[in-house]
Amino acid sequence: MNDPMAPEPSGAVPPVSSPEDHSPWASSIYRLCEEIIALREMNNRQHRLFEQALTRSRDAVQASFNSFAADTQRAYQQLRQELQGEKRLALTLLHEILEVGLDLERIVSARPDPEDAEGLARWAEAVEVESRKVQAALQRHGIHPYHAVLGSAYNPALHERVGSRRTEGMDPLRIAEQREPGYASQQPEFVLRRPKVIVSE
Repeated sequence: MNDPMAPEPSGAVPPVSSPEDHSPWASSIYRLCEEIIALREMNNRQHRLFEQALTRSRDAVQASFNSFAADTQRAYQQLRQELQGEKRLALTLLHEILEVGLDLERIVSARPDPEDAEGLARWAEAVEVESRKVQAALQRHGIHPYHAVLGSAYNPALHERVGSRRTEGMDPLRIAEQREPGYASQQPEFVLRRPKVIVSE
C-alpha cells in the first residue's frame, strides 16, 4: 500500500494543473504571465513595424539624397561649362577689340593732309571698314541693336532718359523719341546698353 506522504521519485515532473486547481494567488500569477506573453508579442510586432517604417524612411532619404547629389553635380557641370564658355567669349571679344584698336591706331597715325582730297577719301573709307568690322563682331556674338518702341511706357531698366517734352496726343511718361539705339544680347530682356530716349511730359 502506498504511503501518501512518501516523497516522489527523483526526476519526476509534478503534474500541470489548471488555474482552477490553485489558489487565487496562483490564478493571478497565471493571468499575469499570459498578459506578459501577450505584451511581449505585441512589442515584437510593433518593433517589426518600426523597423519596416525605419527602413522605408531610410530608403526614401537615401533616394532623395542621391537625387539631390545628382542634381547638384549636373548644376555644377552646367555652371562650369557656362563659365568656361563665357571666358572663351570674353577672350575672343578682347582679341577682336585689340585688333580693331590697333587698326584704328594705324589709321589715326596715317591721317592725311586736309588739302589732300583723295587721301581723305581713302582715310574715311578705312574708318568705315573698321566700323563694319565692329558691327560684324557684335552680330557674331549675338549682340543686336535694341530700339525703344515709340508710345510705350518709359521704363528706367530699359530706357535711358536724356530729355523730356510735351507731346500732343501722348500721355506723360511715354517714349516720344529715340535719340540713340541701345544694344541687347540674344535674350531680349538682357539689355547691354539702354537706348537714349525723350520722354513725354
